[in-house]
Formats: sequence, C-alpha cells, structure tokens
Amino acid sequence: MKREDQRMVILSSVKSIYIILYKEYIYDFGISIYINCICNPCPKVINKRTIRMLKKMTIATQLKEDKKGSDWNVHPRDWPRRDLRSPNDCFTLEGEELEKVQLRALQERFNELVPKITAVKDLAQRQNVSNINSLIDILPILFTHTVYKSYPLSLIEKRKFDQLTKWLAKFSTLDLSNIVLDKPKTIDQWLDQVESQSKLIVVHSSGTTGKLSFLPRTMIDMENYKNGFFMMLESTTGINFHEERVPIFFPGYRNGRQLAQRVIGHFAPMMAGSDEEYHTAFPGFMSADFMSLAGRVKAAKAKGELGKLQLIRALVHNKGELVKMKKNAPKMFEAFINKLLTENKGKRVFFMGVWQPIIETALKGTEMGLSHVFAPDSGFATGGGMKGYQPPEGWYETTCNFYGVKEIKDNYGMTEMNGAGVPSCSENHYHIFPWIIPYILDSETGEPLPRSGVQTGRFGFYDLLAETYWGGFITGDEVTIHWDDCGCGWKGAWFEKKIQRYSEKQGGDDKISCAGVQSQYDDFVDFLTEEGE
Repeated sequence: MKREDQRMVILSSVKSIYIILYKEYIYDFGISIYINCICNPCPKVINKRTIRMLKKMTIATQLKEDKKGSDWNVHPRDWPRRDLRSPNDCFTLEGEELEKVQLRALQERFNELVPKITAVKDLAQRQNVSNINSLIDILPILFTHTVYKSYPLSLIEKRKFDQLTKWLAKFSTLDLSNIVLDKPKTIDQWLDQVESQSKLIVVHSSGTTGKLSFLPRTMIDMENYKNGFFMMLESTTGINFHEERVPIFFPGYRNGRQLAQRVIGHFAPMMAGSDEEYHTAFPGFMSADFMSLAGRVKAAKAKGELGKLQLIRALVHNKGELVKMKKNAPKMFEAFINKLLTENKGKRVFFMGVWQPIIETALKGTEMGLSHVFAPDSGFATGGGMKGYQPPEGWYETTCNFYGVKEIKDNYGMTEMNGAGVPSCSENHYHIFPWIIPYILDSETGEPLPRSGVQTGRFGFYDLLAETYWGGFITGDEVTIHWDDCGCGWKGAWFEKKIQRYSEKQGGDDKISCAGVQSQYDDFVDFLTEEGE
C-alpha cells in the first residue's frame, strides 16, 4: 500500500474515533489526533503519535466512565441528563450527602431566580429571606397551590387579557412587556398571541371552580422536563427514549395546553420516531376555554345551579363541531383500540394514559379471549389515581396478562412539578428524584416535620429543574414519607402509595387529577350539546 493510501486509511479510522469521542465530550483529545493526522504526512509518525494519544484518551475515557453518575457538582439542569447517569445512578445519594448537594443547587437557584421573578422577589422581601443557609430556609417563599390561579376571574369574563398578561409576567424570568394583544376573545386566542410574541410556553391545570392555573414555561424548561421525564420513564419501563423509538398510544385529544396534552403532544412524535407513529383517540385540540367552563359546569351541577349557566352555551361558537365530535367519539375510540390491538399485535408499543382506560381495555379484551397482545418489553406510563373508579378484584393481574407485560408501574406528579414526577420502584413505593427537594409540613401549623423516620403531612417541594419560573411549591396533598431506605435498593426518601388531597379529606374537591380531566371535559360536552341533538 502506498504511503498516501496508508495515510488516508489511518485518517479515515481516526476521524471515526474523533467523531465517537466528540459525542462523548472528549473534544480536546479527539481534535488533537485529527489535526495530527491531517498535518503529518508520515504514517509511522502518525501511528506512534496516534498510539500515545489513544492511550491518553483511553485513560480519560475510563476516568469519565468511573465518574459517570457520581458527579453532582454540575448545574442542576444537568442532573437528569442520560449521558451523565442512568436511572439507578439517580438513587445513590442519601442523608447528609444528598442534602449537601441539594443545598448547593438550591442556593444557585435562589440567587439566579429571585432577582428575576417579580412574584418571588416580592415574597422574599415580605418574608425577609435574603439568603439560603439550609434546606428549610426556602420554606417561607414556597408558593401555595392556589398562587397560579390568583388572578381575578373577571379578567377572563371581561376579556381583559392585557391585565392577565401582566399578572402572568410576575411568575416568569421573561420580559412580556412588549407583547401587543390583538383583542383576543378567548383564553385560547390570548395564549396563542402571547406565545407567538414571546418564548413563553404556557401550560394549565383545571379546577372545579372553573379557574385554571396558568404556569409559564419556556423551551429551556421543556428540555429539562424531557430529561426528567425520560429518566422517569426509563426507571419504570426500561425504555431509554433518548435512543429507542417505540409507537406511542394516548387515549385522549392530540393537542392542548393542559399538561398531559402539552407534554405528550410535544414529545410523543420524537419518542415514536415520527408523527405517524403517535396515535391518539381523538384528533382535536382540548380547549382551555372549554376546560375552564367545564369546571364551572361541574361546580354548578354539584350546587344544583345549572340553570344559571345557560349563557355558557351562547359563549360556544363551534357547538356544531362539538355535536359532531360527541357523535363520532365512540367510533373514534373504537378505531383507536382496534389499531392498538390488531395492527400492533405482538409488537412493542408504549401506552400513555391514566389507569381507567388501560384497565377497561384489558377487561374488554380479556372477555374477547385475548391475552399477551403486545411484546413483553412494551411500556406503560400511567398515574393520576383512579378518581372514584373502582376496578374489579384481580384487575392488576388481568391487565398485565392481557397486555403481555410483567408489570405496570405508575408515577406520582403534578402540573407544577417538572419531569412528570416520581417513579414507582420494585417494592411499589414512590421514590423521589434528587432534583426534587421534599418537605413534609404539619397540616395544622404548616411547620416542617423532622426529616427523619416516617412522617405524614402536607407535601411541599422545590423543583431544581425549574429554570425560568419558581420551583418552590406547597401542594394540597397529604403524603406519608419514609426518610429511610426502601428494600428495592434505591437510596433516599420515598412515599407510600396512599396519597390524598386535603380538600377531598375535608369533603371538597378543589383540584382535578389527571384521571378526572377527560371525564370532566366529556361531561361538559354533554352539557353543551343537550339542545343540539
């Protein structure tokens, strides 16, 4: 072989090595070899120099691998990055070691965000919180679970969306002062205009009062959400969506700004490999206006005051589309199930949804004599509780047998928590990722309970993945936390599965879970279309 040919072979090989090493972030070594091969015409010299460099890279790569998963001194946004650690690596810290890492990150977030977020800055001044020396110091400036719906409802009813924009701006690091609204008449139109003129991505929850909670996000937060979300999914299903592509099935509307629609609509095509492999039961958009009105209908029905809400029908301009959707919904859902069960029989799929449709589909399929319909390495992402649904005895075994999977693990989370929450372990407990700092507060006094032993109280947290909004939040949930290790092998605190909202415990219901969103929306469509049929 001629010297030039030898040089080109070596150059091609080393270029491949460089590309691999570049992807592994060992840029300096890789580029050095590449330049060495380009500039040096002598293959013998190239070989010697290349060998020396490769030895150095081998050592560096091994050091990187040895350190992988154990380096928590990076920025909090990088904690759930899959190239830095695996799901199991996320649960290697506990006790004082974990709290030391979390405190440093919490101090970073405090210094970064308090000066930039008006609402937090004002709260910190009122509470005299100027620095963070312990994890407990952040408690006076955690938001309550009603803060994101603290706007006057009249702003929506009277279409004063410019004032609603100013209210929303208080919760974000973004400057929204240059947004010029073009007379929006609905919540959907308002959010369309806000998002088109800024980097804001708004998600909303829903409530029985009809007052939506609006939470500001950006693509930076969505990227952090993706990393946390994918880490959670891999920890419960074994599927690494950074590398693997699996057809996605979701038994709901394809798009919307409610968290489930927003997140699934945003990430599912990528997870599936294409938009065509992302399958939903209904093709439409779940309107924020309808969700708001649906909450009012639910509240009025509970109080026997539906007669006062007849004017709501006049607010809906596309009632004809709703009538058509309601009429076609059973056929659409049947087609969705048929595609799931027939066209994908024996294949690996990923099903995302709350428990009820997962269970009911399994029960109906079992009655038809079907079982083990999917590949055993298929995955399920579910949560949100049962919301009053009572499945029959033995439902879990029947469900797993029907789909052909060994187990289905759920997760616990909420709209205000980035990364879709916390996963279940092999012992059927909820484990808390290190980027979520948990607090358990006395339900009567609000004082923090000891961070040891077993404690039951109101759940609060600081989400370290929040980058352009405030991650501190006090929920309406009663949880029981164990600060000692679980038998599964994952270290750190964990929750028991029995989680209850204080509003339900006290006879009310001020927050609709993921399990209740679809049924509430369907009830509202029924109400609107009663006269249209």
